[in-house]
Amino acid sequence: MDLMARAGDLKGELMSFAMSDRFGGVLEELILDAFPGGVVNDEGVFAAVIEDFLFRHRLPGGSRVVERFVAENRALDEQDKALLLGWLDDVQGMFEIMEPYGDDGVIAYNHVDELTYRVRSNMGPEGVEALTSGMIVIGGVVPVGDEWMISGTPMAFAADQADDVLAGLPEIVTRYPERVFRNPEKLAQARELQDEQRRAFIDLHGGDLVVVSGDQVHKTLMAFYRHAYELAGSKSGPWTEPDLPPLPEEWTDADSVALIYDAEDGLGFYIDYAVAQQAFAEPDLIRRRIYREVVSAYLREEGISPVPIRRLVAEAGPDAASRVFQKLLKKPRFSWERDGEALLRKYKADWYASPPLPRVTVTSPALTRRFQDANSK
Repeated sequence: MDLMARAGDLKGELMSFAMSDRFGGVLEELILDAFPGGVVNDEGVFAAVIEDFLFRHRLPGGSRVVERFVAENRALDEQDKALLLGWLDDVQGMFEIMEPYGDDGVIAYNHVDELTYRVRSNMGPEGVEALTSGMIVIGGVVPVGDEWMISGTPMAFAADQADDVLAGLPEIVTRYPERVFRNPEKLAQARELQDEQRRAFIDLHGGDLVVVSGDQVHKTLMAFYRHAYELAGSKSGPWTEPDLPPLPEEWTDADSVALIYDAEDGLGFYIDYAVAQQAFAEPDLIRRRIYREVVSAYLREEGISPVPIRRLVAEAGPDAASRVFQKLLKKPRFSWERDGEALLRKYKADWYASPPLPRVTVTSPALTRRFQDANSK
């Protein structure tokens, strides 16, 4: 059987599995998040929700739907399993149709990652007959061998609408930077830029960590940007832009915020860091609610990397860290030197699963112009 046809059959089986009652509650919650009130009024957004559910959403236990399907379906041979698990590398993007590719495919340029894809439809020629050069297609593709298969229900826009559609590109790049970093050149450039910015941060502050009050976060951040940009030879930057989005209130209202420019994790902001420092300096303080809640949040909350805990341990030493976590976890035999790394890997599993992506994004001249156009409106 043709591999693309087999991929189409497997996608249908996967969809039936995902839409079964066993996942009904999880999927309903995701749909309600996208469509408050439960009324689906945009088929493109609905399709994107389904694709995200199949390939990216973590079920209880940490697996994703496609992984669960492979694990439970004994009828699959090794080729089928490899094909399905390859779809974890699905690509969501804004694709410009460049030219036909055989009878059932197109060559498409993804404006998000700036890579070109050979895309086919498992429906045969009728699946791509409406896609002509210059059209913009927003949606996803999944790998099938050396090619890519259209996945989900993409939204297609005529060539004369391309500029209007691509005006939304800066928002996509900002919201989903990981999509940009599929391009290895962009990833390497971003890592290099982040290293340069970290050196500028250290040059300005004498180290890669500075603790300020919440009302000083904006001033501190703008001073850093100015220093970094001027070192790079630029005389304008974020500090000259009057309409920047406001910083989160949880930062600006906090008694203390640590700005840490970590070599791996980039620039992070950690509220109430001074409180955590006090707890590690005097571990008995962890018995008090405010200290316990701050340290517990650093450990348990999703979205917080291991960086602040690592820094606190480095400042206070492993013996103090052992005492803090003995009291926090109610494990009197806990030893940071013996158990600390396992503790972080338990609560920060996603961070350890793959190297952290840069927190900065490198833009092409075309994307820079679109950012400028978006900011001028």
